[in-house]
Amino acid sequence: MTISINLTGGIDVGNGYVKGLIRGAGASNTASIDELDLPSSVALITRSNALPHPDADAPARMEGDFYNELDVSFASPLIGDQYRRLFGTRALSAQGAFDEFDVVGRRSKAQQELSKVLVMGAFAAKALRDYVRQNGTLPPADESLSVQARVALALPINEYMAHRTSYAAEFMNGTHTATVHNFDTPVTVKLRFVDVQVIPEGASAQYAITVKGEDLMDAMLADVRRRGVTLEGITSADVLAAQHTVGIDIGEGTVNFPVFTAGKFNADASTTYNKGYGSVLTGALKAMDDRGFVSGFTSRKQLAEYLQAGPSALKRNFYQKVAQFVEEEMLFFSKEIAEQFGRVLAVVGATTEVAYVYGGGAGPVKAFLYPALLDKATEMNSEDSFPTLYLDSSYSRHLNREGLYIAAQAVERQTDAALAPATKGKRGRQSEDKELSTADA
Repeated sequence: MTISINLTGGIDVGNGYVKGLIRGAGASNTASIDELDLPSSVALITRSNALPHPDADAPARMEGDFYNELDVSFASPLIGDQYRRLFGTRALSAQGAFDEFDVVGRRSKAQQELSKVLVMGAFAAKALRDYVRQNGTLPPADESLSVQARVALALPINEYMAHRTSYAAEFMNGTHTATVHNFDTPVTVKLRFVDVQVIPEGASAQYAITVKGEDLMDAMLADVRRRGVTLEGITSADVLAAQHTVGIDIGEGTVNFPVFTAGKFNADASTTYNKGYGSVLTGALKAMDDRGFVSGFTSRKQLAEYLQAGPSALKRNFYQKVAQFVEEEMLFFSKEIAEQFGRVLAVVGATTEVAYVYGGGAGPVKAFLYPALLDKATEMNSEDSFPTLYLDSSYSRHLNREGLYIAAQAVERQTDAALAPATKGKRGRQSEDKELSTADA
């Protein structure tokens, strides 16, 4: 026996973190939107050293951050084995084979198995979470959850050009089985992707910026003016109306430069630089080793989590030494990104009205990168300076996921409108708009 569940999501699978929004049904069968934020890593368990929880604990475990403690195995043509995988922060301190994205080699994220593991694991977790919240218990042992999923995903711009079609097709080819092992009774989730949209990284964030409106623009304009760029007479409405823009999306493995010309994504001018904040962390770890500084970090993910948490009173001196290594790498990285920004402006600088800086890696490098970008913008457009707006990391790291969620909803609406009477389609659109505003809040 199977239990049917419909899910719609936008999932930004970054080299560093997975950020996502997935909509399902809550306990009263109303829309329930989950926010995902977990490290893009898993630990493969090759022996039974991950203890399950009692079945009776399921409702309580679902109220926590279930995505960051997920224990799941897969039977899918996209996954080459059936080992159990521990997700998120749990993977960072687990005994197992640690798997994170390769940001040094030449394989696309679309070609790396981990991207499929993270997407399918997220949908399996959401399906089980919704079922338990509706029913107060796990599904019976002889029943499985059958999920019809719609999702929008992103790839770095250069990879998008080459792999967008095959990446979507892989998910939509057949049914993928995920088995959740968090509890004494394993739960089987069968995933069928009925629609997969693939969008260039950074481009999806540009859509979300427009939705955020004038309040966001006011904050960004105030920030750039504090740095000495006057922008006389320019209002938030002016910036929102801009049709010629450049984005600088700082990720862990890449920096994407999505260009919009006359309001449309310009694939010819857009590009990806194959270094990111993860390159900064990897370089810092290598510098520590080269100089004989024993840090104890086993991966760049551990280092990123440590820096984000901040120093404790007992580790302040150690933290400062580690931070010095990272800051040195940030300085070099900022110079490289500013040079890449200059190359983009050499093509579209004459028409560019505004540049945006955002992404999961933007916050940590802001002190070094923002001045370098402002200088480069002035150098390339000395007669007519345009605003280069640096979004605050508290929301900028989530812009891609929100733009992807918008895209997934748009396709869903189009499908519903084609299948349902006009009046029903209108009610659906009003409901969706309300859900999106709830997710943004």
